[in-house]
Amino acid sequence: MSYDTFFTMKRLIERSRRPDEVLRWVTQNPGKISHNHYPVALQKIGQLLQAAPPPRPAVDGDAAAVGGGEDSDRRQILEHQDFQTLCAAIVSDCAKFDNFSIVNCLYAVAALGLPSDSQVVQVLEAESQSRLSQFNQKDVSMVFSSSMKLHPGSQHPLTEACLAGLEKNLERERHPQTLFLLLSYYRLKWRLLQPQGAATGGADAANTPNPEQLLANRKILQLVKHTLASVSGVRDQEMALLDEMLAACVQEASNKSLELIFSSHLFYQNRQERFISSLAEVLPKKTDSITPYTMALIAKYIARHRLRETRLLDTIADFLVKKAEYLDSKVIQKLVFPFSRMNYRPSNEHQFFSRLEEVVELKALSSPLATVNILMSLFQLGHFPGLVLHRVFSSAFISNVTNSPYALIVRRYLSLLDAAVELEYREYTGPRLQDAHKVLMFDHALTADEVNRKYSYKGLVAEALRQLVGEQNYKQDEVLAPGYYTDFVLWMDSSGQVLPIRTGLALSIVPPSCAAVASKPADGGVTVATLTSDFQKFSPFPVLEEGAEQQFQGGEVMGGTTEPGSFLPHHICGTPGAAAPSAPPPRPGTNGGGPLDYGPYYVPAAEYYSSLAKEHSLESQDSSTLSSPPSDGLGPPGVPGPTGTPAPDSLFQFSIGKILEDEGVTGTPGGQGTNCELPAFYEDVTYPEGPGANRGPPSPLQIHPPDLPGAENTPADQRHIRRLIMSVNDKWHYCHNSEVLVGSRAMRDRHLRLLGYVILQLPYHELEKLNGIEEVKQYLHKKLLDVPL
Repeated sequence: MSYDTFFTMKRLIERSRRPDEVLRWVTQNPGKISHNHYPVALQKIGQLLQAAPPPRPAVDGDAAAVGGGEDSDRRQILEHQDFQTLCAAIVSDCAKFDNFSIVNCLYAVAALGLPSDSQVVQVLEAESQSRLSQFNQKDVSMVFSSSMKLHPGSQHPLTEACLAGLEKNLERERHPQTLFLLLSYYRLKWRLLQPQGAATGGADAANTPNPEQLLANRKILQLVKHTLASVSGVRDQEMALLDEMLAACVQEASNKSLELIFSSHLFYQNRQERFISSLAEVLPKKTDSITPYTMALIAKYIARHRLRETRLLDTIADFLVKKAEYLDSKVIQKLVFPFSRMNYRPSNEHQFFSRLEEVVELKALSSPLATVNILMSLFQLGHFPGLVLHRVFSSAFISNVTNSPYALIVRRYLSLLDAAVELEYREYTGPRLQDAHKVLMFDHALTADEVNRKYSYKGLVAEALRQLVGEQNYKQDEVLAPGYYTDFVLWMDSSGQVLPIRTGLALSIVPPSCAAVASKPADGGVTVATLTSDFQKFSPFPVLEEGAEQQFQGGEVMGGTTEPGSFLPHHICGTPGAAAPSAPPPRPGTNGGGPLDYGPYYVPAAEYYSSLAKEHSLESQDSSTLSSPPSDGLGPPGVPGPTGTPAPDSLFQFSIGKILEDEGVTGTPGGQGTNCELPAFYEDVTYPEGPGANRGPPSPLQIHPPDLPGAENTPADQRHIRRLIMSVNDKWHYCHNSEVLVGSRAMRDRHLRLLGYVILQLPYHELEKLNGIEEVKQYLHKKLLDVPL
């Protein structure tokens, strides 16, 4: 047969539009058809049958006919006389075929679904087995795949013969399909070897494997490690198979095997829950043979995927208690991180925390960055090691940090740690971070929230809130001292009205009469006003002197200590000479400081918001989740307000003490020299809509019905203001398959509550049940109704 004739017929077969057209070309041109055309024809028939249009929908009582009509085209072709002629030609000439034709014909008939007892299948299988030693690695893989397709659930001789050849050359196998076919075969074999109890989840039977099962587990482990090292991308069903096989062979995994598994990029990028659950059962028996490096890899993995597997975490805690003195600070940091990430205190927490305190205190100077990371994890868990804080806030540690290449990140962490001490560890009397070393902690959304912005419910909530209360009655994406990014901030008075928040003024500017909200706890504890009055001392944002103009040049804040009255804007403050309440005496252990230059530490807000990265990923786990992502319409905070007063570029314009004023000032009519003209603050603002055009402010939204007859007529400066934060908690803010917030998010909420904010949690599992904007508005309205007044 000439070259042109062969390729002409091949081209005609490949261009056929129907299976019967393929059969006509093959059967009606016997002189122009060779055995090399047979696999081409069979594969084309399979493609055309697979691409056939779906059957018509059932009409009247024809459902049974339609149900059986899905395979009618396939059955019709397989019973066609021309197809039988093609199969007979393959049977008669099979011994003359080359290896390529044998392998591809067997693969094609398996794909067509011919029964395993048909003559053409049996002849092709016998010929393949006789030539198996002549096949290359790819041919053996295709024959193995065909045999598994033709004989599912059974150990056919051809399958076993191919398996032996593939196992012998496993290290050279790189094709993902072959590797996952081998995994499928071993899954079948593993299930057949499982006793009845283990097949249904019984642990006792699985703990005593028989020799044959033990051999199968070791082969599975070898195959799994090779697959993880060779394959870069897989489908979901293949990852599920890999997860099941990893769980099956976990008992045979040594320290070296676990290190190879957890070091795999494919494994690290995918969440393997079944394997982690099985590992949690067997790892306690292997801790003596596990190296710190491998245990750190395990801790890093479960932290990334937020797997709150408490048994595994307890095993890591036991490992840390036993070997802490021999571990480097960087390894300790990696082992401690999953506990704060999953917001979990181990069962041996007393030993765990005391051991950590001892070791970290000794090794604090060896790795400052690791030390502050460990402290941050402990703070998120609500544990405050006083001895370590003495060491970390010492002049030797600070000097070591400022001369290191990672000075800025350590100073950020120390600033947040200092804030946490002030809020949660009031009994601490040791050294504190000097004002000169305090920097902005977080001035924008964190990585996890920014990258996952498109998957957040925040945009939906923002639109519903805009329609519900109006644009002037809430602030979005505000950074609140000591540097926490928030989703939505609202003000509500004691009558249930949502008050307008003036654009261009920092949220920390709260008139004294408004700051009384939540300042008196029912249990008689420390008031928020007193707390934040002391909190002002460690604020890294110096306030301006009374009467001085606010000048921010190049991110530099100039000023010293001032009276609390100077926190109010110029149109609210009274006469400059009025007496102001004296500041409380400084607490023991606090350090003074001078002017602070923020210039080297952050870019101006306008530049940051114009250069935000627009990455897209379903879930980023490498960053903590302290805040929710800003909306796409986020503008720089330096935009002038309606009054025309330009706002500075700095995200932080006022110290933390400005959030709430001293309780004595707030409770005194007249404010002792501070004339708070709140009606002018809320009601006399003009909103220019064009040149010379003004309009009145929107009326506050009444959430609660007024309980008192004169509630509407109460002067604004006598109302108690509740400052609310609506927190959109998306999926990545929780541990996986849990309602437990990750540790960084939980600490943020604790600190904001201590600062007097009321947090309204909006969890994703509630938001995902809502349909449409109206249901979201009703949901938000109900949340606002539940706020205690």
